[in-house]
Amino acid sequence: MFSRHQLKRAATLTEDDPAQIGKCRRLHNRLGFAYQLGFVRLLNRFPRQQPFEVLDELVSFSAAQLGIEASLIDFYRKRQPTISEHQQIITRYLRLRPFGDTEATQLEQFVFEEAGRLEQTTALTAQAREFLKEQRILEPAEFRIARIIGEQRARAREHIFMRVAAQIPSGLAGLLDDLLIKPDENVSGLQAIKANPSKPSVDAMLTLVGKLRVIEATGALGVDLSWLNGNYQRALFHQVRKSSVTRLRELAEPRRRAALVCFLWQSYRDAVDQAIDMFDKLLTRAHTQAQNELDEHLSRQRQTIQVSLAALRSLGSILLDDSISDEELRAQLFCAVSREELAACVDEIGEWVTGRRSDPFHGIVRRHGMLRKFSPAFLDALEFVEDEGEETECLRALRMLKELNATGRRKLLEDSPTGFLPRRLKPIVINHGEIDRRAWECALLLKLRDELKAGNLSVRYSKRFARLDDFFIEDRRWQGMREDFFHHSGLPSDPKQVPEYLWRRLGEAYDRFLKTAPSNSYAVVDGEGWRLSAESIEKLDQEAQDRLAHLKSWLAKNMRRVRLPDLLIEVDNQLGFTRNFLTPAQRQESSPEDICAVLAAVMAHGCNLGAYTMAQLTPDVTYEQLKRIADWQLTEDAQRSALAELVGAIAGLDTSSRWGEGRTAASDGQRFALPRRVLQQTYSTRFSDFALEFYTFVADNYAPFHSLPIECTDRDAAFVLDGLLYNESELEIEEHYTDTHGYTETNFAAFAMLGLRFCPRIRGVQHQRIYRIDPNRYYGPLATLVGRADRTIDTAPIAEQWDRMAQLYASLKTGHVTASVALKRLVAFSAKNRFYRANRDLGRIFKTEFILQYLSEPELRGRIRRGLLKVEQLHALARDVFYGRRGRIYARELWEQMNTCSCLTLILACIVYWQAREISRVLSQCDPVANGVDLSLLEHVSPIEWDNVVLYGQYFLDRKLVRRRRTTVNAAFGA
Repeated sequence: MFSRHQLKRAATLTEDDPAQIGKCRRLHNRLGFAYQLGFVRLLNRFPRQQPFEVLDELVSFSAAQLGIEASLIDFYRKRQPTISEHQQIITRYLRLRPFGDTEATQLEQFVFEEAGRLEQTTALTAQAREFLKEQRILEPAEFRIARIIGEQRARAREHIFMRVAAQIPSGLAGLLDDLLIKPDENVSGLQAIKANPSKPSVDAMLTLVGKLRVIEATGALGVDLSWLNGNYQRALFHQVRKSSVTRLRELAEPRRRAALVCFLWQSYRDAVDQAIDMFDKLLTRAHTQAQNELDEHLSRQRQTIQVSLAALRSLGSILLDDSISDEELRAQLFCAVSREELAACVDEIGEWVTGRRSDPFHGIVRRHGMLRKFSPAFLDALEFVEDEGEETECLRALRMLKELNATGRRKLLEDSPTGFLPRRLKPIVINHGEIDRRAWECALLLKLRDELKAGNLSVRYSKRFARLDDFFIEDRRWQGMREDFFHHSGLPSDPKQVPEYLWRRLGEAYDRFLKTAPSNSYAVVDGEGWRLSAESIEKLDQEAQDRLAHLKSWLAKNMRRVRLPDLLIEVDNQLGFTRNFLTPAQRQESSPEDICAVLAAVMAHGCNLGAYTMAQLTPDVTYEQLKRIADWQLTEDAQRSALAELVGAIAGLDTSSRWGEGRTAASDGQRFALPRRVLQQTYSTRFSDFALEFYTFVADNYAPFHSLPIECTDRDAAFVLDGLLYNESELEIEEHYTDTHGYTETNFAAFAMLGLRFCPRIRGVQHQRIYRIDPNRYYGPLATLVGRADRTIDTAPIAEQWDRMAQLYASLKTGHVTASVALKRLVAFSAKNRFYRANRDLGRIFKTEFILQYLSEPELRGRIRRGLLKVEQLHALARDVFYGRRGRIYARELWEQMNTCSCLTLILACIVYWQAREISRVLSQCDPVANGVDLSLLEHVSPIEWDNVVLYGQYFLDRKLVRRRRTTVNAAFGA
């Protein structure tokens, strides 16, 4: 099933096609030739001949382009010799190659190389098909592709395992085996490493540092894995993480040891990031406690402070009275405020001006004992590196502190570095020439935290806090894809053309705004800035509202009522999305029991019931089954593939095309309570509880195509590109909407570089700064907004960093580094960093262009509003579906939280698909015309506003409803 957009993209006739089609004399032959031409462009193979394979939507699309009847395909399908002849002509016309021995060797070599980067069969299949298409090689039978992938995947695995095992010295091999031993019935060493860090505390930090030491002691970090793709390392890491020690012992020795080494490497890097995260949260908590303590004391001393302020007012009025001579001044002052009273006020205020209540930092110093319990171990475990290569005052101070910790010396040396101290802290740290060791150490820890956040320091082995250079793909690879990257983005590839391009583009944006300014009643500029009027939201007139109400009432009366389990079974019968979760043996002939067990596991997580409760609610499904499926079959890749199939099916429905073509999307976060005391537990002031956020992406046709769990304290903006770049659907999103939390100036630059359009709904947009490039251009009423010197952007630094910026965003696109990781690192840099400043200024140019368009085009504001409304509607449905345990998340591990988030999105996609298909059924079977229904209003109907899906009650999965499915032998090679 293909969407209209997919057909337009792949099956639209080119300029040369009509001449080739015109060589066919009869109309049905012309239609058949055009159909096969579109078919091979769409699927890179010819339709099967016995019987002739017909895609109705492609036939209709081809017939519409030729202006002939689609029913003529029935005459064509009977002419087998003509079909074969046309296939040979098309092969020559498109310069296609049949799949022979040479082509098989090429594909085998390609798959072998890719299998060293990708471990998942689904991803390898997609890459293989893309390779065949690029090489103009027709796809062979599906089972042959599956066999080649199975064979080459096994070869690549064996090669990787043997190469890693060959690097493992005998001492390390013994230590790896020791990790799988349970001493005295306690947990194994491997299980201790797997444990997720608990809520930030001294003990939790020491445990985390202990994990780093344990991994270091194995010697696994001495095994060079730089040649092995990071994605493959992570795949092996996830396998070990989910495996019991018993299962690992059963693996072949090379595979087991290679997987364990990858697991230890990835665990070490994760633990480094977790330690830095915990360090930040412990310091933040200490600062918050100190500030609260100060505020509380200030509240208690309010009366005393009011007396002091009253005295100050009295003294000030006397000092400012020019009628009082200098000789009389002193007497008048003590007349207004007695000496004793003034002395008491000075003593009391002294504490707030220079004493222990003058700065929250004093409260942090008082907590020095708590910080000392973990900071020596933390600092000793991590290696901090200056990005510029030169040792700064902060690094010198850290080195000295480590030496003091190692020797046990308490007093600072006379030449101890103090250049890192902020001006406000120097009087506190240095008193009468003496450096307070406790204050100096606390200030250094705060400086370290700030330098890590700002990107001035990096940490060896870290993923999130690595050097920025580590986020870039290799120069050789970049040069190979450079021209295609710039062509796709629509931006100039020559840095010399960049200043003129940006100058012209921003100038045109100003010209468009000024042209519409006289008739723009929404945004007006005066001497004080923007003045925005209330927006008149598009509303249907009363007659149209009545017709819409009749349409909804008619649909509600005719739509079926369905229980959630039956809905999932029905959707799976139509699409077979559960095959992504089945084992290779189960795929050959899946039984109703297998499918029902998978659906029960999806509901257990997506409805937040948990495996144990779900087993109690669902007859004939055991807890052990659900646990095994959750651990081994509900993998991240399988969930993404299943969701992609559902999204494609939604896009292929005629009804969903009324809501959108899948060209625009929106994203927003939804928060759920997280009572577990884990590292990622953060307090949400908006939620008034500890919470975790599920960040969801929804296309304009209501298809939810990506989701991920993030901490509430994380800004949404860093994660916006993750969903657009790393979803596996066929959607081609061109324009994306977010709210204020999804907006940063850097995001505007990132979207433009990737050929996308970023359209956030920014709260208080009238207060946003706009910028100019040309100070000599006429800006009309906007001149007062861009007249200041700091509103003019110099494009020279942007041109200087142009190629490097593009290389970074190409790295995000290829998955070399996750977009959220790189963008969080980038936006943390200070304005002193030239690369960051170039990105920021480029983003400011595109932000200005967007704001001018946003304020002058009501159509754009309407699209953004409607896009975000669809996300809100989906969130309302998600809240109903995720009803188990009162909507609280109890999963401790990040992968379990990811599992819950993905299963919830999968269920939402099933509901959207079922409702959209049900609406299509009602429209086709219940005669809307005879019932006086206005179908032009269908775009105002949402597939998630109905209450005909029963979410609660006993989950009875009726095996009689499941259709048995058989697949070809290629399934045997799918693992």
